[in-house]
Amino acid sequence: MTVYNIQNQWGGSSAPWHDGGVLNIGNRADQLPTALHIQSGDGGLSFTGTMTYQGEGPIGLRATRVTENCYQAENQWGGNDAPWHDAGLFLLGARDGQNAVAFDLTSKDGQTVTGTMTYAGEGPIGVKGTKSPGLAFNATNQWGGSGAPWHQGGQWVIGCRPDQPVVGLEVSSHDNGKTLTGTMTYKGEGPIGFRGTRTMANTYSVVNQWGGNDAPWHPGGEWVLGCRGKQGVVAISAKGDGANLNGTMMYAGEGPIGLALVPSVAKVHATA
Repeated sequence: MTVYNIQNQWGGSSAPWHDGGVLNIGNRADQLPTALHIQSGDGGLSFTGTMTYQGEGPIGLRATRVTENCYQAENQWGGNDAPWHDAGLFLLGARDGQNAVAFDLTSKDGQTVTGTMTYAGEGPIGVKGTKSPGLAFNATNQWGGSGAPWHQGGQWVIGCRPDQPVVGLEVSSHDNGKTLTGTMTYKGEGPIGFRGTRTMANTYSVVNQWGGNDAPWHPGGEWVLGCRGKQGVVAISAKGDGANLNGTMMYAGEGPIGLALVPSVAKVHATA
């Protein structure tokens, strides 16, 4: 997974930059993206275009919206009649109820991205982003009993320590998901304080505390939790083994539902 924390700029090259949320535009474990050129002709319900991974030429990309700002992506190489390959889930945009409709991004090293993007009903706006230490997960939810089917739950981004996975999360909200408080656990440690403030549709700015109630709070990264935008996450209780996380969660106005989080990794590589 390749997650970027981005900023947006509008109003000219001297205008201020604004929080743009979190993007995920690639799911290869050992290959970073260096270009993304896609457009939507249906208001952000689907995208087509090309993308490029390090060491390769452009390959086809098509993506279909599955939840708020989350798209199931596929890649094609070898010509117009070649097969399409699963590319995993992408996060494309971060606004609540306003889909992105175009991206033109490039990167020299995969660590930073620059370019433009467009939200529905607007013109292009500037993008600059830095690769995030957060890890992307494919989320699924279950309701209706242990034999009921699992449903798409979006793509989540959690943690800020790439070499130390999250193995526990116990948080709740008293304001319909605007803020989440509780504890989290990184592998090899005990629980630490967690406080997340929603900044965009499903994006939270997180801080952590350790050393007691009077200890300082430290930056904990930009997280993506949930996939329903205006229906905020009000509780998460999940434990893991250093790879996957499982447990329950609640959206505002509902009871608990099952939650399973699996790392977002696409295993098929191109030879373009």
